[in-house]
Amino acid sequence: MSGLLINKSRKYCYRICHVRNLPHILACGLCTKHHPDADPDFIQIGNPGIISVRDDTRVKISHYGNIGDYVPFYFTPRSIMQYNIVTGYWEPEVPKLNRQYLLVIECRIEVLAGLERFLFTDGQANAAVTTHYNDLQYISAIDWLNIQHGHFHKSDGDFDRPRRYQAEFLVHHHVPVESINALFVHNEKAATFVKEKLKEADNKNLKVHVQPELYF
Repeated sequence: MSGLLINKSRKYCYRICHVRNLPHILACGLCTKHHPDADPDFIQIGNPGIISVRDDTRVKISHYGNIGDYVPFYFTPRSIMQYNIVTGYWEPEVPKLNRQYLLVIECRIEVLAGLERFLFTDGQANAAVTTHYNDLQYISAIDWLNIQHGHFHKSDGDFDRPRRYQAEFLVHHHVPVESINALFVHNEKAATFVKEKLKEADNKNLKVHVQPELYF
C-alpha cells in the first residue's frame, strides 16, 4: 500500500456497493432490504450465504433485533469483502467485479451515532466471539492498527485477525443521504458516471473523489 494509512483519524466508516445503486441511494438513502424505501432493483455484491445468516442472527444487545435489520459499514474501504469481489476469490458465490463498478461511501462515525440506533463490533458482526457495543467510549476495542494498515493475513498464526479486521459499524434500518460524507471511485470513468447521477439528483453537497489507493 506504499505506506498509506487508511482512516488515519479513526473518524470514518465505509460501505461499498455497486455504483449502479447510486441513483436510489441519492433518492432514498441507504436502506436495509426490509425498509419501506428499499431498492427493488438493488444490485447485490456481497456473499448471499453470509447475508442470509445475518438476517437470523441476533444482536448481542437487548431489544436490538437482528444484524440483518442494520445497514453495515466497515472501518476501512479495503475490506475483505472488497478483496473477494475484486479478485474473484469466492467465485461463483461472490461474482468478480471490475473496480470501476465499486462505489465507496464514506460516513462520519459521530454523525451515524446521532441517528435512531447504532452499534459497532470488534469483529465480523455475526461471529460467535464478536462483542457488540452501543457506546462510543468503547471504540478503542477495535483493532485499529491492523485495519489502518490493511493487514488481515493469518500467515503468522494470528487466525483471529481476519475477524477483527472485519469490525463493523451498523445503523438501524436506514441512513439518510444527508449523513453521507463523501463518495470515492477507482477511476475517472466511474467518476464521470457518479457526477452525472449527482447532477440528475440535483445533489450539490456530495462530492466524488478518484482514489484508486482505496481499492485492491
